[in-house]
Amino acid sequence: MKYLCNKPLISIHIPKCGGTSFSEVLKKWFGERLYKHYFDEKKNIRPGRHELKKGMFRRVFKEGICIHGHFNKERQIGVMDYYPEVDQFITILRDPFEIAISNYFYVKKMGENSFRNGKPCRLDEHYKSINEYMKNRKSYLLNFMPYEMTMDSYKDVIEKYFVYIGIVEDLQTSINILAERLSFSPIQVNRLNISGRSEAILNDIKEEFMENNKLEYAIYNYALRTYKD
Repeated sequence: MKYLCNKPLISIHIPKCGGTSFSEVLKKWFGERLYKHYFDEKKNIRPGRHELKKGMFRRVFKEGICIHGHFNKERQIGVMDYYPEVDQFITILRDPFEIAISNYFYVKKMGENSFRNGKPCRLDEHYKSINEYMKNRKSYLLNFMPYEMTMDSYKDVIEKYFVYIGIVEDLQTSINILAERLSFSPIQVNRLNISGRSEAILNDIKEEFMENNKLEYAIYNYALRTYKD
């Protein structure tokens, strides 16, 4: 779909999909018109709702604004929970298997500084290794999508509501194309918040993961085929 600057744009930050690096790009593009949407896990504070309309009667959208963050409908902080009137989106995707692995090592690296709902979240209390963690692991990608998707509908939803979907594996190209879509100048992107990996992963784990997450892979592979269009 074509971007309309007189309507709000929502940038969906799927965890471990380059969102920290992407946030820096959005700051330079939108400046004070960039609003954040994040759950404060340590303090257990939900995101606030930003006012998107202007004027005494709040009938007209503010122009050129973007809301960026973790819109997770499973936790009742999704797009429809906060901004059901918004209907144009962008996001950056990544191989769902790599998302899950990166999330594991990130939380492990954070140790006692990792929180969820105001409580410490330590993976080593529940999983002995990355392979145990990944065994039958379900991708969380769909939780962040604004609308429900099925194998029959995901292409239609993407084409109708997404201005652009980029990929982490070719992030600079994705940023360059998105800049053109939004009528901004391209920006050199720096990879931030990268987690190292200290455990070996069994070869058959990915096959099982892909089998258990077919829709997520269909969405990701569609983005791979179209992100350069």
